[in-house]
Amino acid sequence: MNIRDKLNKIIKMNWTETDFGCSKLKADYKRQLSDIWQLDSLNKLHYQSKEITISSSEVMYSADVNGKEINFISAKIKPKKKDDNVSISFKKNFPPFAKLVIDYLLGRYELYNGQLYDVNNRQAKMIDDIKLANLYGFKHDTEFVLDILKGIDKHFHIEPIRVLKPFQIAGNDFVIDLEKHTLTRCVLNNEISFFKYYPVDFETAKSSKKIANKFLHYVIEDPDSFHNAQLQTYYIAQVASGLKNKTNFFITKSGIRTGKGLRHIALSGLFNKIDVELDNLVSRGFDALNAWAMFSGGEMALATEQGDIIGDKIERVLKVIATEKTHVARIVGGNQGLVMLSSVLCIDTNRNVSLSDEMNGRKVLIQYKDRPAGETDLEREEAFAEYWQAFTLPDKSPRIEGCIGFLLSSLDYFNEQEQKFIWKNVEVYNGDEALDDFQIALINLLQKTDFVPKTDNYVIDELYNKTYGKNAIEAGKALTTIGVERKRKKLDGELVSGYIIGNQKRFDTFVIKEEKRELRVDFSIFEELGELEGTQ
Repeated sequence: MNIRDKLNKIIKMNWTETDFGCSKLKADYKRQLSDIWQLDSLNKLHYQSKEITISSSEVMYSADVNGKEINFISAKIKPKKKDDNVSISFKKNFPPFAKLVIDYLLGRYELYNGQLYDVNNRQAKMIDDIKLANLYGFKHDTEFVLDILKGIDKHFHIEPIRVLKPFQIAGNDFVIDLEKHTLTRCVLNNEISFFKYYPVDFETAKSSKKIANKFLHYVIEDPDSFHNAQLQTYYIAQVASGLKNKTNFFITKSGIRTGKGLRHIALSGLFNKIDVELDNLVSRGFDALNAWAMFSGGEMALATEQGDIIGDKIERVLKVIATEKTHVARIVGGNQGLVMLSSVLCIDTNRNVSLSDEMNGRKVLIQYKDRPAGETDLEREEAFAEYWQAFTLPDKSPRIEGCIGFLLSSLDYFNEQEQKFIWKNVEVYNGDEALDDFQIALINLLQKTDFVPKTDNYVIDELYNKTYGKNAIEAGKALTTIGVERKRKKLDGELVSGYIIGNQKRFDTFVIKEEKRELRVDFSIFEELGELEGTQ
């Protein structure tokens, strides 16, 4: 059965709402399909017993299926009454819907678990509403087009040209099974389309683990951060493939030029990285819808050089990215559609990170080591030279032969952890956060006492008012930043408001850093301070 016959059969189907969705354009779509004609390898149109040569300039759509080009036109064809010839009236445009159906009939697509996958290559691609609009130029009705295609698949199923393996990653001669968490050497079948395909040999991939582990040990000092970083890569693979629901997002923090950027380049060689601006997602209107559209096809959403990660607005965005499967989005010139939020959010920042208790349970923190004080640019370049060479090409793009070491090492570590993602509690602080006098005062005082009163305390009350005035929200953020919280307790029978250490681990990081920097508030104008400490 040729394409024309298949299209005729599809047109004759009863496109019920139950099987084909509720699009109001079904009749128009059927008319579009009735005008589609396939050309042979010589660009000849076969109509009844006639062959009509179509010039290359008149070809309206070229479908690529497994490396083979097949040409099509959209036209009305009628026999002429006076002679044995036919008349061809070309349509102005080749309809987007017809392109999609043709590609399906040629075996390019597989519908799996309600999602559309392009299996035309060894590496499959998931297609959401936004991707569909970009590929075919849909301006309207995008949210219903897939419903129609699902109906066609139900009643006229076409076997795809490749078998979809959505939970496997392949190299040239090995397969990583994301369900079984195994690495197996094997002969690759070219009739399979994998979640990921990397053109890397087995031995090269295995040997790359050594340099990946060496790098992580070099840039990450504390064992809890190392634990989180080791699991991160395999977690992204699990989420991006659809095997695991998203529950977490990652925040890496340190001073400048500590290796965070290099590792993110390496991860972008393994996963489709998209760059996001959190401020755009927080905004409203078209800018926000367009920003959400950038998530289409993404697997790792990287946010760099962000502002302070504080406040309800940014937390609402973080929660959506970290937990939701879809979000409304819109591309320029198109209608709204649903974008698949398959990306794991990775934030790279050196700014303040202070989140609510709910979001604290979702964030995974990774603290990188600061570079030695006084290190020159040349010394730093020499220290990282072997890693840049291992993970990047001369133009600083990812070198997959080295990048894959992070994935295999993460797989090994995941198995060592009894195949569980259990994240370690890490407090991040890079020493560049600008602390105000009130914060520094509390850091100093709470090292000597477990409670600093504010009620009837002239020194603390004045310093508070001088720093924050009546801005209680700003004061709350400042306290959270250093691990301090408000507390009321009885002193000498009277209920007193004051401050205690709420997050000891976070507080201690500031104590260490402040001691190194020898930052202290000048309390010379407050002679009462000595009296305050003496009363505790």
